[in-house]
Amino acid sequence: MIIKIKTRKKPSFRQLLDYMMNDKDRLFDEQNKSFVITHNLRGDSIDNWVKQFLENENYRKIKRKDSISLTHEILSWHKDDVKNISLEKMQTMAREYMKLRNPKGMYVAIPHMNTTDHWHIHICASGLEYHTGKALRMTKAEFQTLKKDIQHFQQKTFPELSKSVVDHSKKAKALLTDKEYQMKLRTGRASQKEQLIGILNSCYNQAGSRESFFELLKASKLKVYERGDKISGVYFANKKFRLKRIGFTEEKLDELNKSLNRGKELSEMKGKSKEKNINRNR
Repeated sequence: MIIKIKTRKKPSFRQLLDYMMNDKDRLFDEQNKSFVITHNLRGDSIDNWVKQFLENENYRKIKRKDSISLTHEILSWHKDDVKNISLEKMQTMAREYMKLRNPKGMYVAIPHMNTTDHWHIHICASGLEYHTGKALRMTKAEFQTLKKDIQHFQQKTFPELSKSVVDHSKKAKALLTDKEYQMKLRTGRASQKEQLIGILNSCYNQAGSRESFFELLKASKLKVYERGDKISGVYFANKKFRLKRIGFTEEKLDELNKSLNRGKELSEMKGKSKEKNINRNR
Protein backbone atom coordinates (compact mmCIF):
# COMPACT_ATOMS: atom_id res chain seq x y z
CA MET A 1 0.00 0.00 0.00
CA ILE A 2 1.21 3.48 -0.85
CA ILE A 3 0.33 6.37 1.49
CA LYS A 4 0.47 10.00 0.44
CA ILE A 5 -0.23 12.95 2.74
CA LYS A 6 -0.61 16.41 1.20
CA THR A 7 -0.98 19.43 3.47
CA ARG A 8 -3.13 22.50 2.81
CA LYS A 9 -2.83 25.82 4.61
CA LYS A 10 -6.14 27.14 3.31
CA PRO A 11 -9.30 25.63 4.88
CA SER A 12 -10.51 24.29 1.51
CA PHE A 13 -12.59 21.50 3.04
CA ARG A 14 -15.54 22.00 0.69
CA GLN A 15 -13.45 21.89 -2.47
CA LEU A 16 -11.81 18.60 -1.46
CA LEU A 17 -15.03 17.02 -0.23
CA ASP A 18 -16.87 18.02 -3.43
CA TYR A 19 -14.19 16.25 -5.43
CA MET A 20 -14.25 13.17 -3.21
CA MET A 21 -18.06 12.85 -3.36
CA ASN A 22 -18.27 13.38 -7.14
CA ASP A 23 -19.65 10.23 -8.76
CA LYS A 24 -17.39 10.63 -11.80
CA ASP A 25 -14.30 9.09 -10.15
CA ARG A 26 -15.93 7.54 -7.12
CA LEU A 27 -15.71 3.75 -6.82
CA PHE A 28 -18.93 1.73 -6.91
CA ASP A 29 -19.30 -2.05 -6.91
CA GLU A 30 -21.51 -4.17 -9.17
CA GLN A 31 -24.52 -3.42 -6.95
CA ASN A 32 -23.80 0.31 -7.37
CA LYS A 33 -22.75 0.58 -3.75
CA SER A 34 -19.89 2.63 -2.37
CA PHE A 35 -19.01 3.83 1.13
CA VAL A 36 -18.32 6.95 3.16
CA ILE A 37 -16.44 6.65 6.43
CA THR A 38 -16.58 9.51 8.92
CA HIS A 39 -14.67 9.66 12.18
CA ASN A 40 -15.40 12.20 14.92
CA LEU A 41 -17.91 13.84 12.60
CA ARG A 42 -21.71 13.87 12.68
CA GLY A 43 -24.18 13.87 9.81
CA ASP A 44 -23.97 12.67 6.24
CA SER A 45 -23.64 15.82 4.14
CA ILE A 46 -20.79 18.02 2.97
CA ASP A 47 -22.42 21.06 4.61
CA ASN A 48 -22.43 19.34 8.01
CA TRP A 49 -18.85 18.16 7.70
CA VAL A 50 -17.48 21.52 6.54
CA LYS A 51 -19.25 23.27 9.41
CA GLN A 52 -17.71 20.90 11.97
CA PHE A 53 -14.25 21.11 10.42
CA LEU A 54 -14.37 24.91 10.61
CA GLU A 55 -15.77 24.89 14.15
CA ASN A 56 -12.90 22.67 15.23
CA GLU A 57 -10.50 25.44 14.18
CA ASN A 58 -11.76 27.49 17.13
CA TYR A 59 -9.94 25.10 19.44
CA ARG A 60 -6.55 25.74 17.83
CA LYS A 61 -4.04 26.53 20.59
CA ILE A 62 -1.25 27.98 18.45
CA LYS A 63 -2.39 30.18 15.58
CA ARG A 64 0.05 31.07 12.81
CA LYS A 65 -0.27 32.24 9.21
CA ASP A 66 1.32 29.02 7.92
CA SER A 67 -0.74 26.64 10.07
CA ILE A 68 -2.00 23.48 8.35
CA SER A 69 -5.78 23.60 8.06
CA LEU A 70 -6.28 20.17 6.53
CA THR A 71 -4.53 17.22 4.96
CA HIS A 72 -5.49 15.30 1.84
CA GLU A 73 -4.43 11.70 2.44
CA ILE A 74 -4.46 8.90 -0.14
CA LEU A 75 -4.24 5.13 0.34
CA SER A 76 -3.63 3.26 -2.91
CA TRP A 77 -3.30 -0.35 -4.04
CA HIS A 78 -1.65 -1.90 -7.06
CA LYS A 79 -3.77 -2.39 -10.19
CA ASP A 80 -2.83 -6.10 -10.27
CA ASP A 81 -4.65 -6.55 -6.95
CA VAL A 82 -8.01 -5.45 -8.37
CA LYS A 83 -9.15 -9.09 -8.57
CA ASN A 84 -8.37 -9.57 -4.86
CA ILE A 85 -9.52 -6.29 -3.36
CA SER A 86 -13.07 -5.23 -2.49
CA LEU A 87 -14.92 -2.31 -0.95
CA GLU A 88 -15.23 -4.24 2.30
CA LYS A 89 -11.48 -4.77 2.50
CA MET A 90 -10.85 -1.12 1.68
CA GLN A 91 -13.22 -0.06 4.47
CA THR A 92 -11.46 -2.31 6.97
CA MET A 93 -8.05 -0.94 6.06
CA ALA A 94 -9.24 2.68 6.06
CA ARG A 95 -10.67 2.33 9.57
CA GLU A 96 -7.45 0.70 10.79
CA TYR A 97 -5.45 3.48 9.15
CA MET A 98 -7.41 6.16 11.00
CA LYS A 99 -6.90 4.35 14.29
CA LEU A 100 -3.15 4.08 13.69
CA ARG A 101 -2.89 7.62 12.27
CA ASN A 102 -4.54 9.21 15.30
CA PRO A 103 -7.91 8.15 16.76
CA LYS A 104 -8.46 11.76 17.88
CA GLY A 105 -8.46 13.01 14.30
CA MET A 106 -11.45 14.10 12.19
CA TYR A 107 -11.72 12.19 8.92
CA VAL A 108 -13.90 11.59 5.87
CA ALA A 109 -12.83 8.69 3.64
CA ILE A 110 -14.24 7.79 0.20
CA PRO A 111 -13.03 5.20 -2.38
CA HIS A 112 -12.08 6.18 -5.94
CA MET A 113 -10.92 4.43 -9.09
CA ASN A 114 -9.23 5.94 -12.15
CA THR A 115 -9.18 4.72 -15.76
CA THR A 116 -6.26 2.32 -15.12
CA ASP A 117 -8.17 0.33 -12.45
CA HIS A 118 -6.13 2.03 -9.76
CA TRP A 119 -8.19 1.57 -6.59
CA HIS A 120 -7.52 4.14 -3.88
CA ILE A 121 -9.12 6.01 -0.99
CA HIS A 122 -9.19 9.78 -0.53
CA ILE A 123 -9.24 11.08 3.03
CA CYS A 124 -10.02 14.61 4.12
CA ALA A 125 -8.59 15.23 7.59
CA SER A 126 -8.63 18.24 9.87
CA GLY A 127 -5.24 19.73 10.66
CA LEU A 128 -6.25 19.51 14.33
CA GLU A 129 -7.32 16.76 16.67
CA TYR A 130 -10.99 16.72 17.60
CA HIS A 131 -11.67 19.45 20.22
CA THR A 132 -8.14 19.40 21.69
CA GLY A 133 -6.57 22.21 19.67
CA LYS A 134 -3.46 20.09 19.08
CA ALA A 135 -2.03 19.82 15.58
CA LEU A 136 -2.51 16.50 13.79
CA ARG A 137 1.11 16.49 12.71
CA MET A 138 3.58 13.62 12.40
CA THR A 139 7.35 13.50 12.38
CA LYS A 140 9.12 11.64 9.58
CA ALA A 141 9.83 8.81 12.00
CA GLU A 142 6.16 8.60 13.01
CA PHE A 143 5.08 8.57 9.36
CA GLN A 144 7.56 5.77 8.67
CA THR A 145 6.10 3.78 11.57
CA LEU A 146 2.56 4.41 10.33
CA LYS A 147 3.42 3.06 6.87
CA LYS A 148 4.99 -0.06 8.35
CA ASP A 149 2.12 -0.68 10.79
CA ILE A 150 -0.71 -0.35 8.25
CA GLN A 151 1.15 -2.53 5.78
CA HIS A 152 1.72 -5.15 8.49
CA PHE A 153 -2.01 -5.09 9.18
CA GLN A 154 -2.74 -5.52 5.46
CA GLN A 155 -0.34 -8.45 5.10
CA LYS A 156 -1.73 -10.17 8.19
CA THR A 157 -5.41 -9.55 7.39
CA PHE A 158 -5.39 -9.70 3.60
CA PRO A 159 -2.27 -11.62 2.46
CA GLU A 160 -3.81 -12.01 -0.99
CA LEU A 161 -3.01 -8.34 -1.70
CA SER A 162 0.61 -9.32 -2.35
CA LYS A 163 1.11 -6.99 -5.32
CA SER A 164 0.53 -3.97 -3.08
CA VAL A 165 3.41 -4.65 -0.70
CA VAL A 166 6.22 -2.11 -0.54
CA ASP A 167 9.27 -2.40 1.69
CA HIS A 168 9.19 0.63 4.01
CA SER A 169 12.40 -0.36 5.81
CA LYS A 170 14.44 2.63 6.94
CA LYS A 171 17.72 0.77 7.32
CA ALA A 172 17.84 -0.40 3.72
CA LYS A 173 16.48 1.28 0.61
CA ALA A 174 12.99 0.14 -0.31
CA LEU A 175 12.71 -2.77 -2.72
CA LEU A 176 10.54 -0.44 -4.73
CA THR A 177 10.60 3.27 -4.02
CA ASP A 178 7.33 5.18 -3.92
CA LYS A 179 8.29 6.80 -7.24
CA GLU A 180 8.92 3.43 -8.90
CA TYR A 181 5.73 1.99 -7.44
CA GLN A 182 3.63 4.92 -8.68
CA MET A 183 5.19 4.55 -12.14
CA LYS A 184 4.12 0.92 -12.20
CA LEU A 185 0.61 1.92 -11.18
CA ARG A 186 0.46 4.23 -14.20
CA THR A 187 2.15 1.99 -16.77
CA GLY A 188 1.43 -1.52 -15.54
CA ARG A 189 5.03 -2.46 -16.38
CA ALA A 190 7.56 -3.91 -13.98
CA SER A 191 10.68 -1.85 -13.40
CA GLN A 192 14.15 -3.32 -13.97
CA LYS A 193 14.63 -3.44 -10.21
CA GLU A 194 11.37 -5.34 -9.76
CA GLN A 195 12.29 -7.83 -12.49
CA LEU A 196 15.64 -8.43 -10.79
CA ILE A 197 14.03 -8.84 -7.37
CA GLY A 198 11.71 -11.46 -8.84
CA ILE A 199 14.71 -13.48 -10.09
CA LEU A 200 16.54 -13.09 -6.78
CA ASN A 201 13.49 -14.21 -4.79
CA SER A 202 13.10 -17.27 -7.01
CA CYS A 203 16.76 -18.22 -6.49
CA TYR A 204 16.55 -17.54 -2.75
CA ASN A 205 13.49 -19.76 -2.32
CA GLN A 206 15.21 -22.61 -4.14
CA ALA A 207 18.58 -22.25 -2.41
CA GLY A 208 19.58 -24.52 0.45
CA SER A 209 22.63 -22.49 1.38
CA ARG A 210 24.38 -19.19 0.70
CA GLU A 211 26.69 -20.90 -1.80
CA SER A 212 23.84 -22.53 -3.70
CA PHE A 213 22.07 -19.14 -3.86
CA PHE A 214 25.00 -17.65 -5.76
CA GLU A 215 25.21 -20.74 -7.98
CA LEU A 216 21.55 -20.29 -8.86
CA LEU A 217 22.21 -16.64 -9.71
CA LYS A 218 24.92 -17.69 -12.15
CA ALA A 219 22.61 -20.36 -13.61
CA SER A 220 20.08 -17.56 -14.18
CA LYS A 221 22.77 -15.77 -16.22
CA LEU A 222 23.27 -13.06 -13.63
CA LYS A 223 26.85 -11.88 -13.37
CA VAL A 224 27.97 -11.11 -9.82
CA TYR A 225 30.64 -8.70 -8.62
CA GLU A 226 32.68 -8.52 -5.42
CA ARG A 227 33.71 -5.92 -2.87
CA GLY A 228 36.21 -6.79 -0.16
CA ASP A 229 36.47 -10.44 -1.32
CA LYS A 230 32.69 -10.88 -0.91
CA ILE A 231 29.96 -11.06 -3.52
CA SER A 232 28.08 -7.83 -2.96
CA GLY A 233 26.02 -7.26 -6.10
CA VAL A 234 24.87 -8.30 -9.56
CA TYR A 235 24.77 -6.87 -13.05
CA PHE A 236 21.32 -6.65 -14.63
CA ALA A 237 20.23 -4.78 -17.76
CA ASN A 238 23.70 -3.21 -17.97
CA LYS A 239 23.38 -1.78 -14.45
CA LYS A 240 24.97 -2.63 -11.11
CA PHE A 241 22.69 -3.47 -8.20
CA ARG A 242 23.97 -3.81 -4.63
CA LEU A 243 22.29 -6.82 -3.03
CA LYS A 244 21.84 -5.22 0.38
CA ARG A 245 20.12 -2.20 -1.18
CA ILE A 246 17.41 -4.34 -2.70
CA GLY A 247 16.69 -6.37 0.42
CA PHE A 248 19.28 -9.17 0.21
CA THR A 249 21.35 -8.20 3.22
CA GLU A 250 24.12 -10.26 4.86
CA GLU A 251 21.64 -11.20 7.59
CA LYS A 252 19.13 -12.51 5.05
CA LEU A 253 21.77 -14.55 3.22
CA ASP A 254 23.05 -15.95 6.51
CA GLU A 255 19.54 -17.25 7.18
CA LEU A 256 20.08 -19.76 4.37
CA ASN A 257 23.04 -21.31 6.20
CA LYS A 258 21.15 -21.24 9.49
CA SER A 259 18.31 -23.14 7.85
CA LEU A 260 20.82 -25.64 6.46
CA ASN A 261 22.41 -26.16 9.89
CA ARG A 262 18.98 -26.53 11.55
CA GLY A 263 18.13 -29.17 8.95
CA LYS A 264 21.33 -31.08 9.73
CA GLU A 265 20.67 -30.85 13.48
CA LEU A 266 17.13 -32.20 13.03
CA SER A 267 18.43 -35.08 10.89
CA GLU A 268 21.03 -35.93 13.52
CA MET A 269 18.42 -35.79 16.29
CA LYS A 270 16.11 -38.08 14.33
CA GLY A 271 18.99 -40.46 13.72
CA LYS A 272 19.87 -40.59 17.41
CA SER A 273 16.21 -41.09 18.33
CA LYS A 274 15.93 -44.07 15.95
CA GLU A 275 19.15 -45.50 17.38
CA LYS A 276 17.77 -45.27 20.93
CA ASN A 277 14.52 -46.97 19.91
CA ILE A 278 16.44 -49.80 18.26
CA ASN A 279 18.57 -50.29 21.37
CA ARG A 280 15.49 -50.36 23.60
CA ASN A 281 13.85 -53.01 21.46
CA ARG A 282 16.86 -55.31 21.69
